[in-house]
Amino acid sequence: MWRRRREVNLLDTDEMDLFFEKLDRMNQAQLLSMRAAWYATSRDAHADAWTTVRAVAARNGWTREIDRVRAKAMSWITRGTNTIPYQMNDDFTWQQVKNEAGEAIVDAALAISLGSRLDAPTHALLIEPWLRATGAEE
Repeated sequence: MWRRRREVNLLDTDEMDLFFEKLDRMNQAQLLSMRAAWYATSRDAHADAWTTVRAVAARNGWTREIDRVRAKAMSWITRGTNTIPYQMNDDFTWQQVKNEAGEAIVDAALAISLGSRLDAPTHALLIEPWLRATGAEE
């Protein structure tokens, strides 16, 4: 007998709303800090984390939801600079900084959206650059 998977909307949560609000208020130094923290972890560790994310998605039928979270994070990265909370000297520089922090931003979005559905080590690896950059504690 086929089981229907319960619908879930990983983007429609208070945690994700807060994440994108904080992201809108981040400055260049915070984004560069996220990038540096992300690159301080090995490629193998990132690959293992993504394997876990994909396994959680497959097991729960959330592949489309994971894609939606990634797409929304990428949308923030690529959208125009009209949401910068301060005036930068060079819009190109701001966009470049956002692009360079992109992998860390996507990882943080997934960690927040999946929360405790991820095992603790995977969640910690994905969220660490965000926590360092924002000074937040989970």
